[in-house]
Amino acid sequence: MIYDTGNRLLDQMERRFGRLALPKPLRWIAGFQLLSWLLSLLSPEFLDWITFDREAIFEGQVWRLFTWVVYPAATNPLFVLFAVFFMFFINDSIEAEWDSFRLNVYVIASIAAISLSGLLPVADGAGMLFNFIFYSSVFLAFATLFPDQVIHLFGIIPIKAKWLGWANGAMLGATVITSPAIVGAIVLIGMTPYLVTFVPGIVDSFRRQSEAKVRRHKFEGDTVTGDAFHECTTCGATEKTHPTREFRVSGDGEEYCDSCRKPA
Repeated sequence: MIYDTGNRLLDQMERRFGRLALPKPLRWIAGFQLLSWLLSLLSPEFLDWITFDREAIFEGQVWRLFTWVVYPAATNPLFVLFAVFFMFFINDSIEAEWDSFRLNVYVIASIAAISLSGLLPVADGAGMLFNFIFYSSVFLAFATLFPDQVIHLFGIIPIKAKWLGWANGAMLGATVITSPAIVGAIVLIGMTPYLVTFVPGIVDSFRRQSEAKVRRHKFEGDTVTGDAFHECTTCGATEKTHPTREFRVSGDGEEYCDSCRKPA
């Protein structure tokens, strides 16, 4: 019900605001991450001006509420390029499934939720946590939509997206469990768009699968315990209890299995 209601609401929003959607939003974010990395080579202090800083935001540097999302994913050039191309791949896959408007809504909601959580009194260095939550929100959306998509980890090891998604989810869970309560709250708030978008559908899918298994089990039970067509007069065996036996009607009009039948 929640999932269907959300879809109807998004359909209404898209009819009104769909023209405002930015095509390929994750590509833009990845591109600005690459630009930020290049600028940091010229001026290492540049990154200090875009990272999330709660105290600086309260002092008026409000751009930090959003610029943290373009903080480079790594410092090594190879990993920077890998992160950029992987973000391109994720964007194109999700956008083909959802369209630009829904992807825009999801990305903006994720950024807004994470930024809102950052207004809680959290220790310094939360910016890296925010990037981790954002990447997790985006990747888990991809892994949920395309669980069997094969990804070559480090460009070599083939592994399905769903297993990487489970690993990502385990890391988030471990962060919530082992970290201070405030950090756990930030993770949960930041992941709210993913939870709202996918969890109702996942729960409904599990419910339907469980109901199907119950119906299948009941059907198989009824098949085994139902009335048999053949029954041996001597031993009482049926095609249900002894499916490998053959049953024939003898000259006396009674039915016998091949184990009890008298040789001719």
